[in-house]
Amino acid sequence: VMKEEILRLEKVTMIVDGVTLLDNFNLHIFKGEIMGLVCINSHGEKELVDLLCQNLPIHFGRIYLNEIMVNNYEESTFRSNKVAVIEKENALVEDLSVVDNIFVLKRDFKKFLINKKMLNAALKDVIERIERKMDGNEPVSKLSPMEKCIVQLLKAVVAGISLVVIKDISNYLSAADLVNFQKLIKYYCSMGISFLYICNHHEEAFQICNRVSLMENGKIIKVLDQNDFTTEKIKPFCRDFYDMKSPSTHKVHKEKILQFQNVYTEHMNDLSFTIEKGECTVLLDINNTVLKDILKIMNGELIPTQGHIDLDNLKYQCKKPSYALKKGVCFIDEYPLQSMVFKDFSYFENLCFLLNRKRWNLHIRKRLQRSIVQEYMPILGSDMEHKEIDSLTPAALYSMIYYRIHLFNPKVVFCVQPFSGADMYLRMHIIHLIQELKMKGITVVILAVSLSDSLMVADRLLVIENGHLSKDYDSSEFCMI
Repeated sequence: VMKEEILRLEKVTMIVDGVTLLDNFNLHIFKGEIMGLVCINSHGEKELVDLLCQNLPIHFGRIYLNEIMVNNYEESTFRSNKVAVIEKENALVEDLSVVDNIFVLKRDFKKFLINKKMLNAALKDVIERIERKMDGNEPVSKLSPMEKCIVQLLKAVVAGISLVVIKDISNYLSAADLVNFQKLIKYYCSMGISFLYICNHHEEAFQICNRVSLMENGKIIKVLDQNDFTTEKIKPFCRDFYDMKSPSTHKVHKEKILQFQNVYTEHMNDLSFTIEKGECTVLLDINNTVLKDILKIMNGELIPTQGHIDLDNLKYQCKKPSYALKKGVCFIDEYPLQSMVFKDFSYFENLCFLLNRKRWNLHIRKRLQRSIVQEYMPILGSDMEHKEIDSLTPAALYSMIYYRIHLFNPKVVFCVQPFSGADMYLRMHIIHLIQELKMKGITVVILAVSLSDSLMVADRLLVIENGHLSKDYDSSEFCMI
C-alpha cells in the first residue's frame, strides 16, 4: 500500500548569521505516523520547528507539506503552514474560555455572533470521543498542564491540521498524565493525524513512536525503525553519555538530614519521608501536585496544616527565604538560566552571590577572594575572568550556578527538574555538576515529574502518589523500575 506523505524535508540547509543551523536535513513523515526526533544536542531544534510553522528562507533544499511544495531555496513565501505545536509556552489565550480557544480562534471562523450553546455542544461531541470531561466555559488560566495540552490538541484537530509537533512535554506533564496524553496521541494517530514527537530521551520516544530520527548539529544522523528500538542500536551515537560512571557514595552509617513527618497541605496527604545526609534522592511526583508544596514549605511560602519538618534533627519552620539560606537550604530552579543568572554582575560576582548574602552583604575580603580564585580557577578556567557573561555558553552558565552552591556549601540543595530543556550534552554536564555537589558532601534532592536521567546520579528514589509516599527504592533496586 502506498503511504501518503504528510511532510518531506529534502536536503534542507539553513544558515543564519553565518551559522549552519540545519545541515542537509532530511525528514519524511507519513499519514497517521508518530515520528520521534531525539535531539542529541539542541543545535537547530528551534529553527526546525519555526521552519515547519512558517516558510522562512532556506539556502538549499525543498519542503513539501501534504505532497505540495511549500518552500524551496529559490523562493520562500513567509506564509504560515497548517502545523500545530504543543509545548509548555502554549499559544492559548489564558483569559478566554476553552471553547473560545478551540473554536472561535480558528483562522476560518467567520461568525459575527458567537453561539456558546452550539460551541459547547460541539466540544461535548469532541470530548466524549476521547472519553474526557472538560467544562467549555472554564477560562484556560484555570486548567492543569494536562488540560492545556488537550485543549491545544483539540484546537489542532478541529482546525483540520494534519501535522502536530509535540515538544518536550515530559518536562511539565506528570508521569501519569504523560501516559494518558500519549494514549490521546495514539488515538488521533489512528484517525490519520501525523505527529512529530520531539524529546531529549530515546526511551521516551521508543514508548510511543513508529520511527525515531536522531538529530545532532542540525543533521539527521540515523533513522531507527521499531525493530531497532534498543539501547544497543542507539549507543554508538551517544557513546559519551552511556560511558558515564556514577561515583559511588560510601555509606558508613546513614544519618538523617531532612525529615517530613505526617505532613498535610492541600495536596499532601500524611506525607512522611526521610532524606539521608550526603545522598542524592529523587522525589518523583507521579501526579505533579506535591513538588510545589515541598518548595513552598522549604522557602517559607507555605505552612503545613498538620505535621512537622526536621532539618539536621532540629525543627524547621521557615517564614521567609532568608531563613532557608541561614539554615543551609538552597534551591536550583527548573530553568536556572532564566532566573539565577544576574546579567549585570561579573562571573565572579555571580559565583559569590550566596556568599555575599551569608556575610550580610559585606564585600568579600581580598584574601578570601584570592582563595576562591585559587580553588575554582582550575575547575572553571578563564570563564571566571569574564566581566560580562552574555557571551558565555549555557554549559558555562550552568557551571557558574552549580559552583555557586558548591562554594556556599549548604546542608541541602533542592534541584527542580534539573534536566528540563537540556539536550544530551548539557544533561551529561548537569549530571557531572550534581556529582560534584555530592562529592563535597552536600545533600541533593531532585524534585521530578519524570525520571529523565535522574537515576544516573541518584542513591534513592522516593515515589509520591496522590500526596502520599508510595514507594522507596535504593539504587541497587533501580534495575527493577
